[in-house]
Amino acid sequence: MIFSPPPTSKWLVPLLALTMVACGPVDDDNDQTNGDPDQTAEIPGDVVKSELSRDTDPQVGADSFGQFSADNRDFAFSLLDELRADQDGEGNFFISPHSVSVALAMIYGGAEENTKAEMADVMRFQLDDDQLHPAFNKLDLALASRSDIELDDEENQAFTLDIVNQTWGQTGFDFVDDYLDMLAVNYGAAMSLVDFVSDYEQIRQDINAWVEDQTKDRIVELLPEDSLQDDTRFVLVNAIYFYGSWASPFNESATSEQAFHLLDGSTADVPMMRQDASFPWATDEDSGSLAVSLPYVGEEVSMVAIMPDDEEADFAQWEAQFDRAAFDAVVDQLAAGRIYLSFPRFEDEGAYELKEIFEVMGMIDAFDSCDADFSGVTGHPPCIDFKSLYISDIFHKAFISVDEEGTEAAAATGVVGATPTSMPPEVNFDRPFIYAIYDHPTETILFLGRMVDPTIQ
Repeated sequence: MIFSPPPTSKWLVPLLALTMVACGPVDDDNDQTNGDPDQTAEIPGDVVKSELSRDTDPQVGADSFGQFSADNRDFAFSLLDELRADQDGEGNFFISPHSVSVALAMIYGGAEENTKAEMADVMRFQLDDDQLHPAFNKLDLALASRSDIELDDEENQAFTLDIVNQTWGQTGFDFVDDYLDMLAVNYGAAMSLVDFVSDYEQIRQDINAWVEDQTKDRIVELLPEDSLQDDTRFVLVNAIYFYGSWASPFNESATSEQAFHLLDGSTADVPMMRQDASFPWATDEDSGSLAVSLPYVGEEVSMVAIMPDDEEADFAQWEAQFDRAAFDAVVDQLAAGRIYLSFPRFEDEGAYELKEIFEVMGMIDAFDSCDADFSGVTGHPPCIDFKSLYISDIFHKAFISVDEEGTEAAAATGVVGATPTSMPPEVNFDRPFIYAIYDHPTETILFLGRMVDPTIQ
């Protein structure tokens, strides 16, 4: 309901948004507005501000953070599996599991009882709250630092990774102070108070204008007509903007048409980029996988592309067995070596209504008007005094463009060449593969995709 942009939109960021509605009418006499409009002029609505500041040095032990990162990767592959099953194993997929995890972690902070248990099971949240939310905070702060790269040639290289969280709540609706503190301390998010009851259409337009501004005019009409109604009480938006140039760019003159082998046994001609250079790559015998890492400038984030090591292998069978453990195993073996790499130039986008997907995965109560228990957000038990909340829907969309210069990159990048003394191993991604945009220091999958036909856009 809250995330249905026009089909012709060009998306350079993944976004996840969810709306929550109440079981009954709001009490308009309980006005909590206490924002400072001078400091938040571009955000629609006055802001509920926690008295607490963001924790810029969250204390999370190495073991806990390692468990947290592994759990997030588990969720990423479980979501990809469910999407593949939902579409009968057909077509390309592209998602940002990190965006989904962050957004749902924010509302999970106010979940209780069985609602919380179901969400924890589906999202793979195994840490206690006093470690989980600080772990998300630590991860967000680490990812924010990726854009601080000092480049030798700023005109020809670029890397940006921006993450934005924002919530909107109904003026007069009860929101627990502890919940607002949790948002401020761990997610750097405040809550803008607006009146959905009387002015939901104008609020929709205002939120769309704010989103467009935050995403450098790339996201237009995030909330379509009729996505907000007078029973809307809470809106949460998470956005990631990613723009990265290859550390070792491809020479456009080397790109040529080449056959890509499709799932049905046929082929399609696609523009194949080529490069003879040193890349981290590996094969893993246990999963029968071959992986290549294509670093972006700064070399902390890369695209990891993985396919069956055997050209004759059944991709569907290989993919069904390729899970988080297999991903970790092949990534652990990556080592730099000279290869002759062929990689398709492609664009892809994914748009998903995730409510039914999450219900299949076992998150059920959160979407039920009476069973949902988000009393940690409102202070009111479910379905008793018409002040409770439930999630009405979750929508997710992402877009990726891969070319000779990088991913989501418009600037040219420097080319490093070497004179070969012998022919290196050839790694040809001319058949279906899985790929991830991966932050190596935090072991975080920011984006996860499945490419079976580069001609589909």
